[in-house]
Amino acid sequence: MLRQLLATRFQRQLPDYLEGMVTVTAVRVSTDLSVAKVYVSIFNSKTDPEILVKRLNAHQKEVRTALAREVQLRKMPELRFFLDDTLDTAATINRLIEKVRSEDEERRAARGESEEQDGEVNIGRDDED
Repeated sequence: MLRQLLATRFQRQLPDYLEGMVTVTAVRVSTDLSVAKVYVSIFNSKTDPEILVKRLNAHQKEVRTALAREVQLRKMPELRFFLDDTLDTAATINRLIEKVRSEDEERRAARGESEEQDGEVNIGRDDED
């Protein structure tokens, strides 16, 4: 519920201290409901996303107050914002995998092997009649 409220709020009315596209990727609320860790991704921003997350944390009380007006909870948790770099990490991993594949293809080509020959395993036994 908090993730949806925050996401809608950032989509409709981005505060002056933020820029770019802010996406709320996850919200983890402590068992006692006192703290909510809010993970955000920030795209198309000229400002370093880490700085924007610091700005969010500096303004967390006003965001929390605005949320409290929109929803009736027994206790509105303190908001702590964190940069979700999952997509960046996935992109880095994909680039590394592509680099390794490219290097493997170059090595195979240099040895005169095809991709099908590499890693080919013969399973079963030959018929001996």
